[in-house]
Amino acid sequence: MNRYVKFKNIVLIGMSGAGKTTVGKYIASKLNMEFVNTDDIIVFNFGDTIEHIFSEYGEEYFRDLEKQVIEGLKEKENIVISTGGGVVIDEVNIDILKKNGIFVYLEASIDTLVRNVKSSKENRPLLDKDNLYSSIKEIYNKRKGLYISSADYIVQVDNKSVELIGDEVIYILNN
Repeated sequence: MNRYVKFKNIVLIGMSGAGKTTVGKYIASKLNMEFVNTDDIIVFNFGDTIEHIFSEYGEEYFRDLEKQVIEGLKEKENIVISTGGGVVIDEVNIDILKKNGIFVYLEASIDTLVRNVKSSKENRPLLDKDNLYSSIKEIYNKRKGLYISSADYIVQVDNKSVELIGDEVIYILNN
């Protein structure tokens, strides 16, 4: 394993439905690294679902919780971090994670995102279930530039298995 990967965190960014969690778990197991999901940490710390946090307290409150979680990860090393889709909205989050992390943007087409979100059991509070395609497209268009500008590497995920995506990320980081 390349020293660059060993002493850095791998930070996966991208839209909901891009496969950050699934791919992140795969990469962590292959590289013998710890895996963390920032949304899962928020749920654990707060004791409630993301959906309820959004509906009860709003997105701004959620983003504050997200920033606290990211702040708590800044000293950690040798972890694969699956971030929430909106992590790139706050430049401070990016700055904190960049100090010790390599950013990989898992880029997916809107069709792939829609298909993955539909097949997932997770509720995604910013997505309109009745107009999923247009909802995803609108958020994607707002965030795409932020994902690209934050990324050290971009990996296209359309029509690829989790293993293929994960192995591609590992290959890129090792070379």
